[in-house]
Amino acid sequence: MNYLKSFYSNTFFLLTLLIFSYFFYAFYLLGSQTIPRAYQVYNYKGTNTTIEFKEASKVDNICYYTGINKNAKLSFEEEEKNSWKKLFTTTKNVASFQWICHDVNVTTQKIRFKLLEGQVMINELRFSYKNSDINFTTSKKRLNDETNIKVSKSYYDNMVFDEIYHARTAYEIMRDIYPVYENTHPYLGKLIIMQGIKIFGMNPFGWRFSSVVFGALFILMAYYFALKLFKRRLYALVSAFLVTFSFMHLTWSRLGLIDTFGVLFVFVSYYFFYVFIKKQKLSWLLLSGVFFGLASAVKWSAVFASLGFVAMALYLLITHYPLKEKFQGYKLILYGLLSYAIVASTVYTLTFYDIYLKTGSLKAIWDYQVNMLAYHSHLVTSHPYSSAWWSWPFDIKPMCAYRNIEGTTFSSITMFGNPAIFWLGVVAMLYLVYIFIKRRTLEGTLILFAFMALYLPYAFVGRVMFLYHYYYAVPFLILAIVYGIRDFLSFYPKQSILLWIYLAIVAGLFLAFYPVLSGYEVPKSYVDNYLLWLPTWWL
Repeated sequence: MNYLKSFYSNTFFLLTLLIFSYFFYAFYLLGSQTIPRAYQVYNYKGTNTTIEFKEASKVDNICYYTGINKNAKLSFEEEEKNSWKKLFTTTKNVASFQWICHDVNVTTQKIRFKLLEGQVMINELRFSYKNSDINFTTSKKRLNDETNIKVSKSYYDNMVFDEIYHARTAYEIMRDIYPVYENTHPYLGKLIIMQGIKIFGMNPFGWRFSSVVFGALFILMAYYFALKLFKRRLYALVSAFLVTFSFMHLTWSRLGLIDTFGVLFVFVSYYFFYVFIKKQKLSWLLLSGVFFGLASAVKWSAVFASLGFVAMALYLLITHYPLKEKFQGYKLILYGLLSYAIVASTVYTLTFYDIYLKTGSLKAIWDYQVNMLAYHSHLVTSHPYSSAWWSWPFDIKPMCAYRNIEGTTFSSITMFGNPAIFWLGVVAMLYLVYIFIKRRTLEGTLILFAFMALYLPYAFVGRVMFLYHYYYAVPFLILAIVYGIRDFLSFYPKQSILLWIYLAIVAGLFLAFYPVLSGYEVPKSYVDNYLLWLPTWWL
């Protein structure tokens, strides 16, 4: 066990190494800071712009970069014998901060496009033939004033997946563009994304920066929560290690999405709740309520955490846990209501301050809540990326946020779990159920109840669901694994080599799958031959 002692004797160095390794993987090719910025606004039906080439030119591709897109429908036309002939009409869509390209086959000196419906910002236009750009002139100078920027369909230069909702809305809030586009989740997540945009600009690096920072804080929190639970730096480092290389954490914290903020706030809330139980000071319970309010202000998925708090309160009362007199009996319930109802609700409401500043009305905040509830209550649409709640722990169906195949080159950003963590996690949770039945430890019960609260409610949710809903429960899955490792090593101290083998497998799988987690380009044969472990895996 001497090498175990040497492992955690340099705790600060090892934890710093983990966080820096995460920063390397997360920031590497995170996103461009050079995308079209100047834009021309098209607000009114019939607004048009004419493009003129130096001479009649062959064109086989037309691309334009959109900023904010409000269900715009555009018509492109070519000039033929002094009249305009339709080339194509786009369908109404909300694709924002993306390059949109259309293949054509035309020889002309002039092309015109006009707005048929909606509103749109167009930042740049590109015309090409056989991948060579064609110079043009137009009265709208902003449409071709950044000729150094090349057309790219990569995640590196464009919004992907739900970034078109969350990151776009963060930009709209920052620029006072109302009504905002995405109003189906609370405000706080977009306000956090907005901070990265303020620092680095409205570009992929800017709208993804805040998520990366919160991802690093998550690793730090995983260390301190496990240290508090298990009282040994070794197990705290193992917890931080598993979070760092857990697949799902990296993938979602590299995108301009809101989930990582909510997951971290829920985790911190449970941390302070555990500290409250151990120290029995009201301030810790109130802090737990503050972070529960923050988590709920990111996404309503966090509200399920309240079930775990209720279950733990009942556990403390039923098992006659030695509480101070002022927290015994009904008083514990009253303090819980103070923390998770009054304090959390106050924090939640304050995060909508921007709406109040713009409208001067509390009713506008209430209407926002009603709109969210109506949306989620009536969401019955299907989606090819959706998956059943029971399948999530088994890693059956990954969720692809971005995918691009060019010839034999493959690139994707896919959310799923590290098999060495997810599959062992199932065993670990079953072990915690056994522990709960056998001897009901406080730490095991907290992990078990938190996991069940954040996972099992989805069995009763009727709307379409996705693997990312499981993200909130995964930190407690990892704590369950660490709990099992601790017990295993206490029974079999001479088998500690198995821990290092396990950690090596976790890290090895992370490195092997990194390309499909991050968008890094690799040969498609590598993915097909080595990464498609299950027939349901669509990477």
